[in-house]
Amino acid sequence: IGFRTSQTTGFGVHLAAPLMPTVEREAIDFVDPALREFNSSLLEVAGILMRLALEHEMNRIGMLWEENAEERKQWEISREEEKRKQKEKDESNTKSGGNAAAASSGAKDTDNDNDSIAGSLFGFASYMARGFKSTVVEAIKTVPEILGEDDETTELLNPRDDRPLSMEERDAIVLMKAFCARPSTPDDLVGQYLAKGFSRCLPSQTPPVLTMDGVVRGKDARLCHHGLEAFGVPNVVRRVVHENAKEYHSMVAGCPRLNINDLIMSLREQVLEEAMLIRFLKWWPKFCRIDNGVERFGIRLKEAVRYQTNSENASPKKQTEKEEEPEVVQVNRLESILYYTDRKFPDGLPLPETTFSPSLQKRIGQRTLENNFYRDWWSVLPFEIWTSFIVYHSCMTKGLYPENTIRRMSIVAISKHFDSLERKGRYLELLAPIKDSPFLPCDTDGTDSNTTTALKCPSELYLASSDLSAFEGCGDFHKVAKSLTKEGVSEEFLLAMGVRKTISMDFLFGHLDTLKWNENPKPLINYLLNADLSRQDLLKLRSTCYLPAENDRSSLYAPSDLYLKNDELKIFPFVKFLQWNSSEGMPSAHREFLIKLGLRVDPPLSSIMTFMERESSKTAEARDHETHGAALRYLTSRLGPSGLYESDFKHYRHFKFLPCIRQDLETGEVVNEMQSPSACYYNPSCLVMGFSVLDPTLDQIQIANRTKCEKDPPTQILLKRLMQLVSISQAKIQYLENKAGNISDERKKLNSTILTLFEQAFLYLSTRASDFDTRSVSAMSKIPFIPCKTRGQLVFYLPSQVFFKKSSSTSENGDTSLAESLFQEIEYNAFLSIAGVKLEPSLTELFELMLKKPDEVLDCLGEPKYKQLLRKIAADPPFKHVSKDIRTCPFLLGYLVMDEELESDGKTSATEQKAQFVLARAEDIFIVDNSFLRRQFSMLVSPMEQQLEEFYNLIGSKYVSQVVKKEFQVEGRAQRNTPLSISFAERIEERAPLLLSSSISSRPLISNASKVLNKQYLEIVQVDDIKAKYSFGRNSKLLNVTCCTKKSGQNMVLCITENFDWFDVGTAIGALILERCQLEDAFFLSSLLEASLDTLRSRGFPVDRILRPVAPPPPPPPPPPRPQPPKPQPVEAKPNHSISSNTSSMNGSTEPVKPNSTNQSKQSGQREGDENGGAGFEQILSQMFPHFPPDAIRELLGPNPSKDKAREVANQLASGNFQNETQNNIGIEAAGGDQNGSPKPQKDIESTHNPKKEEMKAPKKKPSSSFMGKMLGSFRHQSHSAKPPSSENTRVIHQHAGHAHNSGPDSNKPSSPANDAAHQKSLESILQQSIESSRSVGGAGVSSPETILKSLPQGMELGSDGCEVIPSQHIHPFVGPYGTRKSRNGIRVFTAAQDTSSLVAPQFLSDNFDAVDQFADILENLCLVYRLNTSTVAVYYDPSGNTIAFNSNKSLYFNLRFFCALHRRNVDSACYSYWFTVMAHELAHNLCTAHNKEHGKYTESFVMLYLPGLAKLLSTKGMQ
Repeated sequence: IGFRTSQTTGFGVHLAAPLMPTVEREAIDFVDPALREFNSSLLEVAGILMRLALEHEMNRIGMLWEENAEERKQWEISREEEKRKQKEKDESNTKSGGNAAAASSGAKDTDNDNDSIAGSLFGFASYMARGFKSTVVEAIKTVPEILGEDDETTELLNPRDDRPLSMEERDAIVLMKAFCARPSTPDDLVGQYLAKGFSRCLPSQTPPVLTMDGVVRGKDARLCHHGLEAFGVPNVVRRVVHENAKEYHSMVAGCPRLNINDLIMSLREQVLEEAMLIRFLKWWPKFCRIDNGVERFGIRLKEAVRYQTNSENASPKKQTEKEEEPEVVQVNRLESILYYTDRKFPDGLPLPETTFSPSLQKRIGQRTLENNFYRDWWSVLPFEIWTSFIVYHSCMTKGLYPENTIRRMSIVAISKHFDSLERKGRYLELLAPIKDSPFLPCDTDGTDSNTTTALKCPSELYLASSDLSAFEGCGDFHKVAKSLTKEGVSEEFLLAMGVRKTISMDFLFGHLDTLKWNENPKPLINYLLNADLSRQDLLKLRSTCYLPAENDRSSLYAPSDLYLKNDELKIFPFVKFLQWNSSEGMPSAHREFLIKLGLRVDPPLSSIMTFMERESSKTAEARDHETHGAALRYLTSRLGPSGLYESDFKHYRHFKFLPCIRQDLETGEVVNEMQSPSACYYNPSCLVMGFSVLDPTLDQIQIANRTKCEKDPPTQILLKRLMQLVSISQAKIQYLENKAGNISDERKKLNSTILTLFEQAFLYLSTRASDFDTRSVSAMSKIPFIPCKTRGQLVFYLPSQVFFKKSSSTSENGDTSLAESLFQEIEYNAFLSIAGVKLEPSLTELFELMLKKPDEVLDCLGEPKYKQLLRKIAADPPFKHVSKDIRTCPFLLGYLVMDEELESDGKTSATEQKAQFVLARAEDIFIVDNSFLRRQFSMLVSPMEQQLEEFYNLIGSKYVSQVVKKEFQVEGRAQRNTPLSISFAERIEERAPLLLSSSISSRPLISNASKVLNKQYLEIVQVDDIKAKYSFGRNSKLLNVTCCTKKSGQNMVLCITENFDWFDVGTAIGALILERCQLEDAFFLSSLLEASLDTLRSRGFPVDRILRPVAPPPPPPPPPPRPQPPKPQPVEAKPNHSISSNTSSMNGSTEPVKPNSTNQSKQSGQREGDENGGAGFEQILSQMFPHFPPDAIRELLGPNPSKDKAREVANQLASGNFQNETQNNIGIEAAGGDQNGSPKPQKDIESTHNPKKEEMKAPKKKPSSSFMGKMLGSFRHQSHSAKPPSSENTRVIHQHAGHAHNSGPDSNKPSSPANDAAHQKSLESILQQSIESSRSVGGAGVSSPETILKSLPQGMELGSDGCEVIPSQHIHPFVGPYGTRKSRNGIRVFTAAQDTSSLVAPQFLSDNFDAVDQFADILENLCLVYRLNTSTVAVYYDPSGNTIAFNSNKSLYFNLRFFCALHRRNVDSACYSYWFTVMAHELAHNLCTAHNKEHGKYTESFVMLYLPGLAKLLSTKGMQ
C-alpha cells in the first residue's frame, strides 16, 4: 500500500509486497476470503524467500570460516604458548591479564562489525535485529560470564574457551537471532503465514548452524554438554555462540545435545594425547556424578579409548636409542589397563603391561584412580599378580649382572609379603618357577662383597646361621649371602624356598660307618634332635633301616619295626625292642623324637588280633590259657571310649577270641567254645535258646562293654532262632512218629522236653517284649509256633488259635466255656500277647470257626451253648455283607418238630412233642410267622426268638408264609347285593379309615391301600363254600375257609360265606392292604372289624376319625310370625345321627341299630338354641369318654354351655384332671356371663356353634408329619385359640400370652411405649432362655413310638387341636469314616433302624458322608445365628416317612434326606433360609408341644428375633 504500517512480521526482516489492505489502509485484510487467500499466499512466498536468504548467508559464512581456519589455529598455538609461559606467574594475575586481552579483542572486533556487513542483505537483517529488545552487541555474552568459576570441576564440566568471537561467528549470531520468530502484532496471522512458508521451504533439511568445524545442518550439529565437547567430538556448536542464539539452535535448527554415544564414536576415531587422557579420566567421575544414567556406558567408553604417552614415559631402552632415528609412537588401549599400584607398593620395581606406569599414575592422581566409578575399570595390583609377573622376569631367570639391584629389591619384596601371610602354601605355589633357578646370591669365602657373590639355586645353599663345623672335611657347603638378611629377607622364606639348615640325609647315611653310630644310636639321635629337619628328611629317617634291635646285632631296622621297651609287651613274640643302654635311661625329648620318627609304643591291633585268633584256634589242651588271658586283658584295657584300638576294633569283631559257654538244645549240656564279639552275649538268660554267652568266670561286664558285646540277641535273631526251634522240634516229632516200635514213653518224654524248652524260651522272650516292634512280630501271626498238647499229641498252633487262660476269679459264664471248649489255652505271656494271642476269642473268630467247622463246634458246645453263640452273633453280626459262603454254609440250627398231633384229653401235651435239631443252610430253614401253615407241613424251622429270626432272615431264610403257596377255589353260588354282603360292605367302608391308619399296625401298607378298600374297586360277593389249597414243595393240603379274595380285571372281589369267620376276613383284608400280613396282623384287623365302636373307643382307638358328629334334628316349624321389623333368624341344625353301631349275633350278620326313641323324644321336647346345643355337647362327651359318669360331665358343662366351654371340658377329661379343676371350671364359666350370672345371648352361641358352618369352613384334618404340613396347620387356624396339651407348656404360654390375650376391665386401656418395649424384651428373654434350655444329643439314639395328641373331635372347633399323630422315631448312632460317630465338626450322626431302612440308610451314609459334613457345616453356621450349642443338634438319615426334623427332649434332629434332595448341589441363600425356618420351628417346640396358635407365634418370634443374624451370615458368605 506504499505506507508503513504498525504490523510487525515477528522476524528480523522488513516486508515490502503488494498486499491487499483493509478499508482503513492500516492493516492487511484477512477477513474477505479471496483477499485472505491472496495475502496468505503472498506471505508464505515471503517466508520461503526468508529461508532461502538464510541458507545463502549461512553458506557464505561457512566459506569465510574455512578460509580463516589457519588464523584460528595460530591463535590456539599462541594461546598454548602463552599458557606455558604463565605457569610460573600468579594465577590471579594470569586470569586478569587474560580477561583484559579478551575484552580488548572483543571490542576491536565489535568496532569492525558495521563495516563488514554494510551494503548486504545481512546488514539489513542486522539492522532489523537491533530493533529487538537488545542490540547485537548487548546480546552477545562474554566468555568469562558464561564459564562461571574457574576451579577444577567447573573447568572439566565447562571447558575453558577464551578465544574471542571471530567475525564469522558474530555474523552468524546476528543472522540466527534475526530468524528467531516472535508473535506478530497486532495480527498474529502475519507471523504464522511467514513461519508456514519458512517451514515449507526445504522441509527435509533443518536450517544450518555454525559449528567449530564449519556450517552444517542443525540435526548434524551438537550442543555442548558438561564437558563432552573437550574430547574432539566433531560439529560441536561453540558454547558462546549457542548462549547468544539459544532459541535458534533449540527451536529452529533443532540441534541435539552431545551424548555419550557421540563421545564413544569420536574416541574410536582418534588417539588421545597423554594430557587429554588425564583430563578424560578426571572428567568421567564428575560427569557420572551429575548424570546417573551414563555409568552403565563405562565399559564401552573404556574400550573406545586409545592413547599415547609422552617420550619421558618411554621405557629406558627407548631413551637410549639414537636421536637421529625416527620416533615411534606407541598407541595403547585403555581397556588393557587392569591395575594400578597403591601407595605401599615399593618404587622402582618392574610392573606388568596391564598396570599404569608410575609416571602416568602420578599425573593422573591416586585419588582419581581410586574413585568408585572406576571400580569396574581397574583395581589395585594384587601382590600375587605381581609375583606371577616377576618370577618370569629376566632379573629372576637370567641372572644378569645389570639387574642385580632390581633382583635384590624383588627378593626383599617377596620375602616381606611372604612373612605377612598367615597361609603361605598357596603363595609358595606361585614361587615354584624360581625354586630351581639360580637367583639367590651366596658367599663362598665368608665375605659379603658383591664382587665375590655368585648365584645359586635354593636347594644348593644353607642358611647363613647354620653351624656345619661337625662336618668339616666331608665336603664344601655354600651359604646364603648375609646381605640379604640385613636387607630384610627372613630365614623362614629361605627355608620355604628350599634353603637347607642341616646337611642332607643322603650325606648323613653315607657316612654312618665313618661316624660309628651303628651300635649306639644315642649320638645320632642327639644330633638329629637338635637339627632342623625338612619334611623330606623326616620321611627318609622313617623309612631307612639304621637303628639296632635288642639282642639282635645281625641287622638294622627302621623305626617303625622297633618298640620302646615295655614289660607288658613281652607276652607278644612278634615285638622287637630298640637297643638302648638301660642304665643311662632315655630322656623324654629323645623318646618323643623317636616316636615322631615312627618308633612304636603299642603293637598294632592287627598283630594282636592275629595272635589271639591263632591261639583261639588251638585245642583246649594246646592253648596257653594264661597268655591268652593276659593278651585279652591287654586288649580290653586299650578299648573303650578313649582306647587306643577303639576306632579300628570294629573291623575285627568277627574274630573268634572270646571264651564262651553254650547250652546244647538236644542234650541240655553246657559246652565251652570260642566266639566272636558279634556272635555272643553276656545275659545268661539267653542260654535257653542256644545262644553263646561270655564265660561267667571272666569280667563279663568289662569285656562286653569294651568289645561291644551285646547283652541280648536282637529281636530279629530271636525270632529267627524261635523258628529254628520250631523246625527242629517238628523234625524230632516227625522222626519219632516214623520210628517203629512202642514209642509212647519216648513221645511223652519228647513232648515234655519240647514243652519245657518253649516254656523257658517264651519266658525269656517275655522279658524282651518291649524290644519287639509291631512290624517284626506281625509275620509271626501267620506261623504256627506255639506248642500245645492235644489228645496226647503235640501240635503247633497259630497265635490266633490259642488264648490265655483266665484266672480262677473269672466268673463262670458263656464266654469262658466257649473259649475252653473250642480253643487251646496257655498261661499269660507278654511276648505271646504282642504276637497275637488274645485273652478271649472275638466274635469274628468264633463266627469264622463256626463257618469252617460247624459240626465240630456243635459237638464241642452242645445245642444250648451253640444256640447261645448264635444269639451273640445275631446281636452283633461280625460281617458287613452277607457273602455267598455265609449263605451256603450249613451252620444254622434248624428244628424239625416231631409227634405234633398227639393229644391227651383233647389237649396237646407239650411234654410229648419232640423236636430234632440239625445244622443246615439258611435257605433250608424257615421262619415261623404262621403256626397254622407250619403245622400243615414238615419243615426245618428256626428258633422261635425274634433276634434269631431276624438274623436267619438276614442270612437268607424265608418266612413260612412266603414259601407256602395259597390258592382259593370258590364252589357253589356267587350272590351279589345280599343283605349279608351289603352290611359287610358297609362295615368295610365304615372301618376303612381305621384300618388304613398308620398307627394301627407296624407293618407298612401297600402304596394303593386306600384305593383297594374303596367300594368302587372292592366288590363283596356271598358264596356257598371256599376251599384253600396250601402247597409246600411237592406237598399240598386242601382246607375249608370262610373268606378269600379274587382278582377280576382291574378290581378285587372279596368272597365270604354265610357263616364267615372274622379271622379269615382279617387275613384276606391284611393280604390286600399290607405288604406282608402275619397272624397277629390278621387277628388285629379282625378285631377292628368285629368289635363295636364303643368297645374300640374305650380301648383308646381314634374312632372319632371315622364318625363325624352332627347336630340333633331340628324342632318342628314355629307358627307364622306377625308382621314386625326383620330380625336375624337362628341357623337350623341338622339331625344328630347315632355315632355308633351294634354288632349282630355270632353268625356274622349285621344290621344297623335303630335310633333311640328316648333320645328322639327328648330332643323333640327341647328348645332350639342353647338347650339343643347343650344336649349335643353332653351326648358327644359321653360317647368320647364312656368311663366318666354322665352327671359329672353335665356338671362340668353347666347350663347352656358354649363351644369354648365344651372344648375346655374335653381337654380336662382328656388330661384326667377334672376332679381337681371342676370348681375352677365352674368359676370360669360364671365369669363368662354378665354380672347377674345370666348366660350369654343366644345370638352369640348360634353364631359360634353352627355345625353346618363349621363343617363348611374347617378343612379335613391330616397328620402333620412334615414340616410344611405343620407350618400350614399353624397358619391355617390363626383366629382360634387352643390350650396346650401339657401343664409345662401351659405355664410358659400363659407367661407370654398374658399381654397378647389380656381380657378384663383393663383390656381396652391404651398401653404405653415403655410397656410395649418391656413386653418385647420379656419375649426375647423367654426365647433366649428356651434356647439355653436345649439339651445335648444323647449318644444312644432315639426310640419313640407313635404318639397321638387328643383334643376335641373335629367338627366341634375350628382350631388345629384335633387328633395329631406324632410319627415314631427309631434311630441309632452311625460310626462314620472318622470312627467318632460324629461329623467332621463334631455333630452327632444317626441312621434309621426300622425294617428295610436298617440296611439302606447305613449304606447311603457310607457312600455320601461328604454330604453329612456339608449339612453339618450349615447347621453349625445356623447354631451361631441362634447362639445354640452344636452339641444340641444332630443329623440323621431316614429314607422313609415325611419327617424333615423333630425335637426330642429339647434336642434337635435334622433329616439328611431332604437336604440331599433340595440343597446339596446348590448351597445358597435359599438353602440357609429353609433350614433357618426349620430350626426356628423346632426351637418353638421347646415352649409348645402341639402345633397350635401358640407354637406358630413362637416360631414367628424366633424368625423375627434372629433374622438379622441370618442376614449377616449370608453377607459374610457373599450370598444375596
